[in-house]
Amino acid sequence: MSTITHIKQFKKQQLKKKNKAKTLCNSGFHQWEIIYKDQFDVKRGCLITTYQCKHCKKSKTNSA
Repeated sequence: MSTITHIKQFKKQQLKKKNKAKTLCNSGFHQWEIIYKDQFDVKRGCLITTYQCKHCKKSKTNSA
């Protein structure tokens, strides 16, 4: 019987991890990664860094 209770607890932990990203992004805590596709802004004539969230795919830019 102890193995059955461990399996149930393991499934609940997976659901917590799955929904953790959604609640973090909704609260404003994104996990940003750098996108290397477009690094130069032609209109402004300067280098930019583009970030994209791993979970919700929201993007932001930062000029260097």
